[in-house]
Amino acid sequence: MKFLVSIDGSQASDHALNKALSFAVPLQAEIVLLTVVEPLSSYVPEVMMPTGDWVGWRGLPDVELEQKILKAGQALLQKAQDTCEKEQATCTTRLEIGQPRDVICRVVTEEAPDLLIIGSRGLGSVERMMLGSVSDYVVHHSTSPVLIVR
Repeated sequence: MKFLVSIDGSQASDHALNKALSFAVPLQAEIVLLTVVEPLSSYVPEVMMPTGDWVGWRGLPDVELEQKILKAGQALLQKAQDTCEKEQATCTTRLEIGQPRDVICRVVTEEAPDLLIIGSRGLGSVERMMLGSVSDYVVHHSTSPVLIVR
């Protein structure tokens, strides 16, 4: 049996990991820990120049900043892996780059877990409408069953 847990450093993802451990340890199941790092261009919006041209981050790579973001993702995975090891659960890690909702669904297809466990940030209905919800998208597009943990 295999569980996929999406980790983003939020309290909800910590709860998702704890729920996965409560299932996996008695079953001696494998846990796949996934962290998705958004591309640097996602953090900096495009701006309109006085000429009317739109300028985005894509033309201004910052290798040092990208490395810091990747290291932060690795640190999240290491913390979760340490938690799994403390509970004597078998786990593997995956660090992916892209839009979280799309990457999570792709990894679900690749890993074929018996259950995807993901945290909910608890957005209200207006915020969810304006910002979208990763967990809502994943529920509707995942090829595996999804458990959303608050």
